[in-house]
Amino acid sequence: MTDTLTGRLLVSEALVVPSGLSADGTTIEPAEVRRVPGFVESAFSPLVKAAVDSCLAPVTGGAALGDEGARTGLVLATLFGDTATADLGSRLLASGRVANPLLFYQSVPTTILGVVARDYGITGPTTCVALRGDLRGEALDLVDTLLDDGMDQVLLLGVGLAAEARPARAGARLADDGGPRAAAAAADAAVAFLVRRAGSWPQAAEAAVLPDADEHVPAFGSLAGLVQLYLAVRAERAAAAARAIAVDVGEALGGRRLHLLPEEPR
Repeated sequence: MTDTLTGRLLVSEALVVPSGLSADGTTIEPAEVRRVPGFVESAFSPLVKAAVDSCLAPVTGGAALGDEGARTGLVLATLFGDTATADLGSRLLASGRVANPLLFYQSVPTTILGVVARDYGITGPTTCVALRGDLRGEALDLVDTLLDDGMDQVLLLGVGLAAEARPARAGARLADDGGPRAAAAAADAAVAFLVRRAGSWPQAAEAAVLPDADEHVPAFGSLAGLVQLYLAVRAERAAAAARAIAVDVGEALGGRRLHLLPEEPR
């Protein structure tokens, strides 16, 4: 990887695991997730909303972003998306029953981001991507690209549901076809980061290099890398002087190293 002197500010972060989790030497406390009106059956949309609310609470206090909303991008990264809605909808279709329009699973990610955009006054670009393997590298690459394209800040969301039988088989099939294999997630989870452009960057600042995602927290499946980043940021915030976190990011033209500096919300 080629180290870059370009850095980003990591303003706030959140991890939501409704059931809580204790695995791989990591303990995550249970978190309350409330139903979102207009969505049914699946935990996917409530997870997204809970992660966003928790991430933006220190920044906005629950209010809209105001003028910053016009220059805020939204990125949602997932492996399979809303598998609960997809599974239920397909079962209804296979049985010959009329499916509820709310079970049209392909609309769920963009629709819940529409709810987020409405609630927080976000009018920048919205992007939903399904990524094979661990989400961290490609998701952060997309965030970095949006910031280079003129956004002042980007809200990144990673979402995964605990793998049931059919999604687990699909993941194994993707791996058998030559794709990267992500461990099955042990629990529903969502992670969120608010990343900003940095006006100036302390180039001499010490950085903690984040290891590959498969070395820690595999219980989170495709979210392992983003959860690992969350845990590293929280550890740096707890330290006397937070260091930047260096993350290897893959891109079409080759790999690079992205520096993320924890910053207190303003």
